[in-house]
Formats: sequence, structure tokens, C-alpha cells
Amino acid sequence: MTGAGKEDSGIASPSDGDYRIGIDLGGTKIAAGLVNIETGAVTHFRRRPTPVAAGPAAIFRDVADIAADILALANAESKAPASIGIVVPELVDLEGRVCSDWNFSIESIRAQIEGMIGIPAMVDSDVRAAAHAEARFGAGVPHRSFVYVSLGTGMSYSLVIDGQPWSGANGFAIHFASSSLALPRDDDTGLAVANAENFASGKGMQLSFGRRSGMLPEDGVRTLEALSTNGDLTSRRVIDEAAEVTGRLIAQMVNMLDPEAVILGGGLGCSTGRYRERLEQYMRDNIFAERCRSMPLLIAALGEVAGVVGSALAKPSGNHR
Repeated sequence: MTGAGKEDSGIASPSDGDYRIGIDLGGTKIAAGLVNIETGAVTHFRRRPTPVAAGPAAIFRDVADIAADILALANAESKAPASIGIVVPELVDLEGRVCSDWNFSIESIRAQIEGMIGIPAMVDSDVRAAAHAEARFGAGVPHRSFVYVSLGTGMSYSLVIDGQPWSGANGFAIHFASSSLALPRDDDTGLAVANAENFASGKGMQLSFGRRSGMLPEDGVRTLEALSTNGDLTSRRVIDEAAEVTGRLIAQMVNMLDPEAVILGGGLGCSTGRYRERLEQYMRDNIFAERCRSMPLLIAALGEVAGVVGSALAKPSGNHR
């Protein structure tokens, strides 16, 4: 595969390059490969389900097995990787320490993998890494500043300035939809409190459809889009409401940050159809400055390998922007 997510023969560029192993540890799957960080090319791509139910030890073992496999292949080709980059859907501080356990308890993953594989490992948040990859090799290349919005099972973002993701004071600048918001009710009886991610993420949309229809969509948002196309009103309502919530939130980010572009990533963010159309409509309608309403709304160019490439670009501890 290449940095643009396309299949190839599995042979890397003839450039000597600087090679690192990149591992995208997600809540549902582990994706990994050997990354030439000069070109973004990915070879020896691997993918397998994340053994979340089996616990942290099983996760460490699977990550180490994949890394060892890629390391052996790379060494056989005289492309010894300098390090292993691992990205996770958790808070990661400026020292590369995992500081949350929303999806799994893997706070010791860096030490565990270094001990098993024997080369340095670095850890970062997955959304920040994907944004970095898009800035270097993807849709963000032409832009001095952009907001990368990852929409999938969850919702997160990264602001990129001059090619570098902004980590924040602690490394935690990845949230935009996970805090509960409160607004007055129309009948003036108090405040309505809601969490956007619980409602408008891919997982939230599935649960919302399940509550209203009595069944969960077999293939997530793809199923909802297909049902909507066939005239199903429940799926259409779920899509429209989630797209409106997210579009309005992204518009607020644009109002606050004034980036050159917005790039959508993640399985939901890269989808096409009714969801994308409605999201763009509500985003543009709610951007305050007229000049900004025509700003580019782009789809991430690297696809599935964005996290793998971004993980290989992870910086040594204490060296985040």
C-alpha cells in the first residue's frame, strides 16, 4: 500500500529512506505497516481485530506480534526501522503517556512494546497522528492551517498550523463533542443537557436508530444511508439530526479558529451521500463570517493508512508542538 491508501506490489520505493513501524491501535482493529517517513509510503500492511474483550495483555501481545513480523521483513530488506510509533484513541500527554481508558486500559503500552520488541516506541493520540499525516502527505499539504475532524465510532479533532498538530498545554487538544452542553428548553422549564458525541457519532447514530426502530443497523451508517435512499423515514431522521449537530459544531470551530480548510476523516467523515450533504449544508449555513462560508471542506486523502503513517511520524517524548 502507499501513503495514499492504494494497493501496490508490497515493494517499497527504491529510495533508502528513513523507515519506522507505524501501528494504529483502534477500538475495533489494529492496522500497521512499515512506513517510509520521507515519502509516506506504507508496505507490509497488516490488519487484525483488536482483542478488547481479552484484556490489555492480549492487546499488547497482538501489537507486539504484528510489530515483530514487520520488523523481521524490514530487516530482511535492509530497511531496519528506527522506532515503532503507536497511536491510540485515548488522551496522550506531551511525554507520550496514555492518560485515559475510554476504550481499554493500556497505560503501560510503550514500555510493554519496547520490552517485547527491543527498539524505541513512541505513543500519540490517533486523531493528532492522522492530522499530521494529512499535513505531510494528504489533503492538508496545500494549507498552512486546517482543522482535521475525525468522525467515526467517536468524534475528535486536531488543529494543524504550519504542518504541525497543536497538542495544547497538556497534549489533550483533541475534543470538540464529548462534553455535555446545556441550552434553555423551548417551554422555559429549565435547561436541556445533551452530549453531542453520544448522539451524533457513528455509534450514537446506530443506538439512536435502534431506540426508534427496535433494531440495530447491520453495517452502521452504510445501512442507514441505504435505508434512507430507499425512503425509510427513521434512518433519514437519524442521519439528518446527526449531520445537523455535527455541522453546527464544526461551524463553531471555524468561527473560533478561522482555519484555511476543514478536512473530514474517519469512516463516517469519509462517507458520501445524505450525511455528507447535510453536514456541509449546516456547517456552511452556521459559519458567521461570509468570507469563510466557501472555505474548502475536504475528505482525508490517506484513507485507512492515515493513522499508520501518522503513528510513524510520532515525535519523541517531550517534543510535541
